[in-house]
Amino acid sequence: MLSPIILLQIVWTSLATSSCFVLFAVAFALVLKVNRVFNFAQAATMTVAFYAAFAVSGRAELPGWAGFLAAIAASLLMSLLLEVFGFRVLRRRRASSMFVFIFTLVVAEFVAYLAMLVFGTWPATVFPSLFWPVSIVGGIAVSEWDIPALGATLTTLAVLFGVLRLTRTGQSMVAVADNPDLAEFYGIAKERTYLAAMLIAGAITGLAMFLYGTRSQVQPTSAIELLLFAIAATIIGGIGNLWGAALTAAILGLCQNASVLFLPSEWQGFLLYAFLFLAIVFFPQGIRLPQRRRLARGIPAAVVGLHGPMGE
Repeated sequence: MLSPIILLQIVWTSLATSSCFVLFAVAFALVLKVNRVFNFAQAATMTVAFYAAFAVSGRAELPGWAGFLAAIAASLLMSLLLEVFGFRVLRRRRASSMFVFIFTLVVAEFVAYLAMLVFGTWPATVFPSLFWPVSIVGGIAVSEWDIPALGATLTTLAVLFGVLRLTRTGQSMVAVADNPDLAEFYGIAKERTYLAAMLIAGAITGLAMFLYGTRSQVQPTSAIELLLFAIAATIIGGIGNLWGAALTAAILGLCQNASVLFLPSEWQGFLLYAFLFLAIVFFPQGIRLPQRRRLARGIPAAVVGLHGPMGE
């Protein structure tokens, strides 16, 4: 019989290690919500972010903060390039959603192979060692990685919530996600809003990949597998529901970590595809929550809040 301490240890470890997956899911869900793109190219952003941090802190042996800044800068640059020279061009040419989807897959695979050519196929980490000092708190092992990772994740989610609710850019993203043509009619620049969503998602992705790379080994193809976890969480949490995706990612992480009690560790990779299969077959629309009521005539509340009832 499992003791309460063991169960609490599993819960704590799951919450800590799931922090990265929560951020991956939120970044994916944000672009899907605002830009309406299944952005598999996020895997390319993840790969670029990790290897930028690895090159700075792993190979050049510069401090961790330098590797973190390199990861953020690389992910922002990749997001900018994807939006300006990828998605924006495809939108102007009225490319079909299937063509855009294929484009994102090609970008993800291309960057993965490029990383293989430059850095090789051996697993790498941001820091030379993955071992973090551990303290025992109430019988539970808490590593020095756990608290900063959870703190960074919760802070990021809080900042994102504030941006979406309190800033003009955030309200524009809400309006464009609701009805991009109507939002543009009321004076919101769609292209600028799409870029803002990509950059915010890129920054979140860079942070998440840096955290992941300081705890786990990464290969050029690792980002694609990590993204599948985020996609499963986004689908189950409800398409367009950022906070549902975040909560689902945490729950799936808990299930995957707790599976070691019943399944050999080598089966954990299988669970990822099981989650994705279940999400597609049984939750194609996600677990829907009641939507907020909108104003008359279908005018998004965010648009009215920005420009008044007559778009002034």
